[in-house]
Amino acid sequence: MKCLLLICDGMADRPVKTLKARTPLEAASTKNLDALAKAGICGIVDTIAPGIRPGSDTAHLAILGYDPVTSYTGRGPFEAAGVGLEVTAGEIAFRCNFATVDEKGLVVDRRAGRISEGTEELAEAVNGIELPGIDIRFKASTGHRSALVLSGEGLSHNVSESDPHEEGVKPHTVKPLDDSLEARRTADVLNRFILECRRVLAGHPVNVKRIQEGMRPANTLLLRGVGVAPSLASFSEKYGLSAGCIATMALVRGVSRFCGLDVLGADAEASISGLVKMALDATSEYDFVLLNIKAADDATHDGDAEKKTAVIEEIDRAAAGLLDFTTENYLAVLSDHTSSISRRDHTGDPVPILIAGPEVRTDDTAVFSERAAAKGGLSRIRGQDIMNILVDLMNRSEKFGA
Repeated sequence: MKCLLLICDGMADRPVKTLKARTPLEAASTKNLDALAKAGICGIVDTIAPGIRPGSDTAHLAILGYDPVTSYTGRGPFEAAGVGLEVTAGEIAFRCNFATVDEKGLVVDRRAGRISEGTEELAEAVNGIELPGIDIRFKASTGHRSALVLSGEGLSHNVSESDPHEEGVKPHTVKPLDDSLEARRTADVLNRFILECRRVLAGHPVNVKRIQEGMRPANTLLLRGVGVAPSLASFSEKYGLSAGCIATMALVRGVSRFCGLDVLGADAEASISGLVKMALDATSEYDFVLLNIKAADDATHDGDAEKKTAVIEEIDRAAAGLLDFTTENYLAVLSDHTSSISRRDHTGDPVPILIAGPEVRTDDTAVFSERAAAKGGLSRIRGQDIMNILVDLMNRSEKFGA
């Protein structure tokens, strides 16, 4: 008996005016998800707690059964692990953006024109920066995204970030957030590192070519999400299950690596149906497979309700391949957080969940949506409840008490 956990990143939403006060999930044609809801049990989930806006990192930690309040140490280590950089105790990590600043040092574009080519060459130049007593490991991810790991004596993660999160202003100077020598030293190291980045990137051939072709150069780095490597019990120790993760998003891969899931290769350009097939194939090797599909969240951040609805319909078409799986196995489908089209960001609203499988106590829910799921038999649960429910359905749980 196997279990597939499908996390449709940012799929849940609030009612959208242009969709006649429906959510994209309510507006979409979802006959397969509706069939799974009818065959299973539904409810709504506060992945962290009611009204708390989850990040994708903290939400995935909670859904996998880890308390984000005690286990979350910042996004940087997860982002770094997701792109293949090992982060060990005492090292600090950041998620980074390649960005464009003008001659006055003002941020023109936080994503350097959504750069997609030449980032590996730029990363090589950054890795060539030398600072006394500091080891620098930097790696490009997808598009403008990248990750940085610093190691050395006397470093602290208790420092601010340089990303101003807006354009037309200068990047922030990194500052210590406490009075310790370590925090002051780390802030100084990072400010020197950023200046060196500006120097090595300014005249890099990749950027020279971009300017010649009328594109924005990736001439600086914006640092954010600082953290230290968390110490987490492995997923197999917690649940006695072999587990794999399929995700195109580095952050989710990083969370999974720290939790001890095997991260399976997923092409960033893979179709949704291709990802679902890959996940189904993986259940022949693993007891538990986590599949993250990112596209609905991307559409939300673009404020594109029609695109989000279309993505949900694409997910639904791919879900046709999951109906037979639930005859002998368990499937859970949910969103890791609500993403609001109007806000173009995450919100603290609960998300719908369905669980289908051979011994599920079904309810009267026949539609998979935010409002329909709220009437389901699971009622309102926490993210940290999900794995306990799934493990018990799989008859792999331990008795609490005599």
